Amino acid sequence: MIAPIVKSDEDFLPRAIEVLKRGGLVISPTTTNYNLICDATNAAAVSRIFAVKQRVKFGPLPVSLPHPGVAGRYVELPEWFNHAVLDDLLPGEISFVFKQKYPFPDQLTCGLHSVAISCTTHPIFRMLTQGLDGPIAATSANLSGQGNIFVPLAKAIEDIGHQVDLIIDAGPTAAELAGSGDRVNTIIDLTFDRPYLVR
Repeated sequence: MIAPIVKSDEDFLPRAIEVLKRGGLVISPTTTNYNLICDATNAAAVSRIFAVKQRVKFGPLPVSLPHPGVAGRYVELPEWFNHAVLDDLLPGEISFVFKQKYPFPDQLTCGLHSVAISCTTHPIFRMLTQGLDGPIAATSANLSGQGNIFVPLAKAIEDIGHQVDLIIDAGPTAAELAGSGDRVNTIIDLTFDRPYLVR
């Protein structure tokens, strides 16, 4: 049975936050794809994401924060790093990899003890992070092993809609409407002595 679907122009936020707080999974729109999301601090919820996606390859989950000012709660900010950079670039479609400070579930980091953090520009996803007031783990809402593809709402529902707890329908994403080939954000690794551009 497909999970309940709530339109983004309805009062979706309280319902979605309640699902996330109790360890549930939500399909949410982003600027590019529909994503499968959960409370990043909840080990059982993170484990469900891997199970639902049938994700067996190495693939740590990135984390979206309510706002850049809380980054220091969850990651180690190097002494040489200018913290103002986060305020300048976030919210934005960019992720920064830091050594973790918060004890995220091992499955989320795949044992690396580093984590990619971001603050989304997407208004709905941003409301979810702020409503939860904590980090949200997110990954594309489709089965693993399909390559770098667009995941519109219909694809998300077809692949995993029967294994989640709530689906937020906001129509086509901005990238989908624009026919954009840009399906991923920029990632900069700051766990080394100097910044490293991952992609």
